Amino acid sequence: MKKLLIVPLILLLTGCWNYRELNQLAITTGIAVDKENDNYKITIMIANSKKNSGSDGSITPSAAVYNGTGNTIYEAFKDTSLSVSKQIYLSHIDVLVLSEEIAKNNLTDVIDFLFRYPQTRNNFYLVLAKDKKASEILKVTTPLETFPSQNLAKNLEITDKLQGYTYTVDFTDFTKSLVSEGINPVLPSVTLIGDTSEGNKEENVEQNEPSTYLKLDMLGLFKNDKFVAWANPNQSKGINIINNKVYILGVVVDYQDKKIVTEITEMETGFKVEDNKVKITIDTTGAIQEINADINLYDPQTIEDIKKADIEKIKEYVNEAINLAKINKTDIFGFGNYVYKNNPQKWEEIKDKWDDEIFPNLEIEIEVNLKLQAKGSINNIVEVRE
Repeated sequence: MKKLLIVPLILLLTGCWNYRELNQLAITTGIAVDKENDNYKITIMIANSKKNSGSDGSITPSAAVYNGTGNTIYEAFKDTSLSVSKQIYLSHIDVLVLSEEIAKNNLTDVIDFLFRYPQTRNNFYLVLAKDKKASEILKVTTPLETFPSQNLAKNLEITDKLQGYTYTVDFTDFTKSLVSEGINPVLPSVTLIGDTSEGNKEENVEQNEPSTYLKLDMLGLFKNDKFVAWANPNQSKGINIINNKVYILGVVVDYQDKKIVTEITEMETGFKVEDNKVKITIDTTGAIQEINADINLYDPQTIEDIKKADIEKIKEYVNEAINLAKINKTDIFGFGNYVYKNNPQKWEEIKDKWDDEIFPNLEIEIEVNLKLQAKGSINNIVEVRE
């Protein structure tokens, strides 16, 4: 009996085979990938565990940025490691920033490397750098979060819930869209406002109004593994509506030559595909949030008029998104995936010509059911007495 107990005791005492001391690891929080002279350029952001204030009042930056280049992603990472005194550790990545050039020509190389790399987890976000290099996006400091990469990830999460222009896409979601039948991926984008050279300075964090900051932009469309087009604000809203990614959405309509804002707080979208026809059904609830016209909210006809205007605006968003996707011949909504799941035999017959021939010619019907609430008890606009 004693001999049987020796083996499990030995196993408990051996520890983890790949154990590393924390102070030996360079914890990477963000990665940017660009193309430079036909080589890959990798920029990594490493958390600085020695951040402190010195006796002279100086502050050690919370993060350090290192670059490397190579003919392959692997070689670029190895080149980066030559400048780092610790082992680069990728299990805590918040965000991966891709340049537009990489997204157009070399996306598969990046995805394949990260998919195979043993340390990489799959819940980090992907984002496109719009009109800037990916490395420039990653370097911008911010007063609201410890690391720039963390700020970008948090911004994506908050905007996802409160806007309707964009939504978060993590590594798992993106790779799933890449390999799934009948659907193409989209990615959110970010751009840089201000002076690029000032964005990575510590002084940018210390100012009440940072001279340089990041701003989330519109969605980028892909066809298979190639970036093909940018969506404008209305098209981005339409994409999110069809893909059932809207949590809160502001709908602005004209009424009596003024503006009325309805805030959509509940939205559920479904669709069916039959005989090259798509029926999209949108069930939603909204409340009047802002009124710039002198109207009576107790008048049922007034509410009905506003409701009709809101419905037409939502249909406008959806139609603009569909037209953009059709022009670029990329099914980013999963209409083809619906056929694949519900009629596999038919999908085998049409899948090779779906994106280029069938999808652009689909007949689309849109039905919007809106429950509109006249929020508040004031029936007219607020007027100031003189």
